[in-house]
Amino acid sequence: MFYKIVCSLWLCLAVLTCSIDSSSSSSSSSFNNLAGYEGYTKYTVQHGDESAFQYMVDLQTNDTEVDFWLLTRNMSVLTVGPKRKPQLESRLLELDVQYQTQPLMDLMASLEGNSTYAEEDEYEECQPGDCESDRPHSRKRRQARSFFSRFPRYHEILNFMSNLAARYPLYCRYESLGRSSEGRHIAALSISLNQRVRPRRVAYIQAATHGREWITTQTVLYLAYELLTNLRAFQRVLNDVEVFLVPLVNPDGYEYTHTTDRFWRKNRHRYAGLSCTGVDINRNFGNHWNYQGASQNHCSEVYSGTSPNSEPETAAVVRYLEFNRHRVKLSLDVHSFGKFIFYPYGYARNTVPPTVATLRSVALRAANQIGRYRGTRYTVGTSASILYEASGSLDDFAYGSLGIPLSYTLELPGEEFHVSPFDIIHVCKETFAGFIEFIRHVSLY
Repeated sequence: MFYKIVCSLWLCLAVLTCSIDSSSSSSSSSFNNLAGYEGYTKYTVQHGDESAFQYMVDLQTNDTEVDFWLLTRNMSVLTVGPKRKPQLESRLLELDVQYQTQPLMDLMASLEGNSTYAEEDEYEECQPGDCESDRPHSRKRRQARSFFSRFPRYHEILNFMSNLAARYPLYCRYESLGRSSEGRHIAALSISLNQRVRPRRVAYIQAATHGREWITTQTVLYLAYELLTNLRAFQRVLNDVEVFLVPLVNPDGYEYTHTTDRFWRKNRHRYAGLSCTGVDINRNFGNHWNYQGASQNHCSEVYSGTSPNSEPETAAVVRYLEFNRHRVKLSLDVHSFGKFIFYPYGYARNTVPPTVATLRSVALRAANQIGRYRGTRYTVGTSASILYEASGSLDDFAYGSLGIPLSYTLELPGEEFHVSPFDIIHVCKETFAGFIEFIRHVSLY
């Protein structure tokens, strides 16, 4: 039911030029993707009581002029435009909560100043005659460091994926789950030790459900790269397990954050006669759809769509998971930011899954492995208990509707949705350790 995207010769020949051109544009110091944010303010709000927390939840769901970057039970990070600012501050004063402010453009200028890209760090893709398995290991490592020191564009990501499949044809398959709202491929990589024999178990991992969460895609691409370049080391992990990766579930939103709006969250579904665009894919899955933490306001950041699984991106994921529901044992949805590992259920705070002990134990093991790299600490629990009730997420759908036994949402580091170029590789490496721990447990089912 899925068709294979062929890696043709001209792609291999053109990749280096394309990568240099697009990476130059992505590393530009201009603020083309921040047009319209002049006068916006970032708020970090500390809210200790339930009334302030509920006010924040209502704001996120109903106020289309407020954009939440993070919302937990005791702290929120949000951005507000100049017209809405006096009203917000007045209400925060009434609630007697503490908050700090920072002009958004000042913040972004500061982050940009720490985000210089050296020309020698450009990724050198494989050329004809240069993809042999006996290529010097140090050169491959040098190329990987270069690619994982910046945030590539959509076509670079597809080139990277197709070239991995071309380089390791016995172990890697490149395919498309379907097309996005704007017609881009939702590309996937299938990694297994023997493509001639279909493994019984599948570990499914996806990223970039929200366009602005750039670091998520890089961690999943890094997982693919490390597995394929170290197959001997991970033979035991991959034994009887197929790792199925979708690094860019929302390619339209991802591209839009590079060209127009750095903080765009939703997909790019356009509705005739309406000025607002997009659906929050993470509220569109068909488990308790639009029940909590979602909105039917087209302009809301958490707009859940016209119906469950209504979006082409959601539908593509659902088709794959439903078709393989008896083989998929792990579903992992990678987001940013916050350093959390969530397991079901997220739609209601007091709803506990029957296998909560196993879900929590595996999550804690993964968090421990992540922390061993450089001490990064993750909080483990349900999103409803740590953050707020939100329905229509992949983890609830995979576990509650399809019976996939291991289902999680991973929230990576990266405050302000920003990871410095020199830190991308470190986030990738520590997250890789967590990925491997999750995949290890697939063999138990």
